[in-house]
Amino acid sequence: MAMSRAIKAQRYRQEEKLEVSLFPFLSIFLCVMGVLSFINVLSSFSAPQKIELTAQLAQGYKVAYQIFNLPDGIIHLPPMSHLRELQDAVDEADKETIEDIIRRRQWVINKLERHSGPIMNAASEPDIFDIQEIMHDIRSLNEIALKANYLYEEFLLFGIYPNGGQAYQKIRDIMSFTQDARSISVGLEPLDSNWTLNLKKSDTQAQ
Repeated sequence: MAMSRAIKAQRYRQEEKLEVSLFPFLSIFLCVMGVLSFINVLSSFSAPQKIELTAQLAQGYKVAYQIFNLPDGIIHLPPMSHLRELQDAVDEADKETIEDIIRRRQWVINKLERHSGPIMNAASEPDIFDIQEIMHDIRSLNEIALKANYLYEEFLLFGIYPNGGQAYQKIRDIMSFTQDARSISVGLEPLDSNWTLNLKKSDTQAQ
């Protein structure tokens, strides 16, 4: 009788489960993540990146008009690529409009290329007339391309540095009462304070 009770007790005794602790793995994982984060921060201070200013920033048929917002003002770089091809696809009246836009944009690019010293120092306060003219030119090009059934559309791409929000807000205030800006798409790109601008002169000519 005692033997049968012992057998039953042994039969229903819960088996001990093997428990595996994840603490060592998690500890090593967190240490590795900490080291990688430190290296990333250190590299951002020791090796600042350079942003190439190029007039041919495009994705498909959408082309960016770049405006960099810095603490001291803005640097704007108009796109020049494909304007000659667009000009060949439109009627005579629109050809003259595009030629005027190319002439104004080339003047802006030439001014940037003539600047001596770091291109970051070429920043200037946003001018109301200049911003309105930029909006008008972008809208005119987009409407001309649409009328000619030509795949080309410009949009505004703002690169915003730390402490560059004041210049950006001034431009948006101007855009809010400019009729031309209502049909223009806008993109934002936050920029690190250690990134520097570098003008790539070989790409700043109209094709």
